[in-house]
Amino acid sequence: MKIDLKSPFSTAVAIGVGIIVLAGYFIPSFTNVRFILLRTGLVLAAVALLVGIINLITVHIKKLGADSDNSGYSLILVISLLATLVIGIIDMVQTYLVGKPNYQMTGWIFTNIQLPIETSLLAVTAISLTYAAASILRKRMDIFSIVFFFVVLLVLLGSFSIPPATLPFLHVIREWILRVPALGGARGLLLGIALGTITTGIRVLMGIDRPYGE
Repeated sequence: MKIDLKSPFSTAVAIGVGIIVLAGYFIPSFTNVRFILLRTGLVLAAVALLVGIINLITVHIKKLGADSDNSGYSLILVISLLATLVIGIIDMVQTYLVGKPNYQMTGWIFTNIQLPIETSLLAVTAISLTYAAASILRKRMDIFSIVFFFVVLLVLLGSFSIPPATLPFLHVIREWILRVPALGGARGLLLGIALGTITTGIRVLMGIDRPYGE
């Protein structure tokens, strides 16, 4: 039996599942059904992630065969992915079958490889923001450019631990910027994302948006 995803059947299934999951938060009798649907969604998401990883490996293996200029990066990616996968499987076997401490090798990879790389990326981001602030200030001198430049400068100076950037008032200003305007802006972004997600969910429940097929 071939089911056309563009037919009203797919719309009815999406709306029905959405209503049941939503009702599970308010009606106790729907709680078990909600958990089953959510767990099914998690399994499908995990399978989709696995398919994406397989597709990623396939694409980069094809780049290796094509002998392109970026084949070295593809080789590093494939080797790193496979090595991490093998180490993760070994850690799982040792944890659940042998009874050794949880994920020691995977934790070592995270602490000594992934965390330094993420820290380096954050450092590059800080330098890029400083350069962008200086460029904006040079091209367009207005109040917003000046405020952006001085905020970046104060946060960077307040983060340094070398003289003469260790002045107490710089640290106080940096903490105030992070706790008041930066935190308020981050919460505003999260609220905007939440409202957008709710709006999108309502549109899918009403059948206005059909991401599964028009």
